[in-house]
Amino acid sequence: MFDFGVDQAAGLRLEAKARHGGPALMPLASRARASRDLTEAGQRVVVIDACATERGDSGGLSHALADAGVAHLGADSLPGDGTDWVVMPGAQGLQSLVATANAAGADTALTRLFAPFASGALLLLYAPAQMLASLLAGVKARVMVPVVPQPQASIDAYGALKWLHGAGLHPVLAPLEAHTQVLSNVVDCARRHLELKAPVWPRAAWGQRVPDAALVCADAPAFVPYRSPARGAHAGAAIPFWS
Repeated sequence: MFDFGVDQAAGLRLEAKARHGGPALMPLASRARASRDLTEAGQRVVVIDACATERGDSGGLSHALADAGVAHLGADSLPGDGTDWVVMPGAQGLQSLVATANAAGADTALTRLFAPFASGALLLLYAPAQMLASLLAGVKARVMVPVVPQPQASIDAYGALKWLHGAGLHPVLAPLEAHTQVLSNVVDCARRHLELKAPVWPRAAWGQRVPDAALVCADAPAFVPYRSPARGAHAGAAIPFWS
């Protein structure tokens, strides 16, 4: 029911299938911000921060999931000056979705997640790796693992890879100004201890790779990533790993 694409530049894209609408999802196992990079690349971004708790009666993921009248979120978050995106706290909403996944499977949970959002919206779900593993278990989704310039970066990134790979997901490393040796250590540890050859997405390529590899609903009209005028129109590509 849910498909993801993989990027040809990494030698992994399978037979192309055009997408023409519907929201798309890219999970990130960190609160490291990728929003600016994607809005500047012409994406209609909605950030769901599952490390932040919803407050009040509206504005958060839990409110959107509970209110059937909420629809087309992200329709107005058009690319602008690189700061024009919607940010939603989502800790309680993600807990609800994980409970749905545990009871009825990831398909049902993802259908709930996609329902309130507009066609063409690119959802960036920031959440701990353990929560993403629980939500997406059984779905061969790409998950970005940012590698940040901090002392514990290699340990945190390797831990995220271990959780996600163990759940059958496809983690990719996304360095943010991380030291080359730190990134090399993570790649080497994943290869030796997890038998995982983790792809690395340079930050400059996120604007193309994220939309191309995002998770989409196969039963909905297909997703077309936005492109900046300088790049011109370019549809993403995906084929189902399962349906």
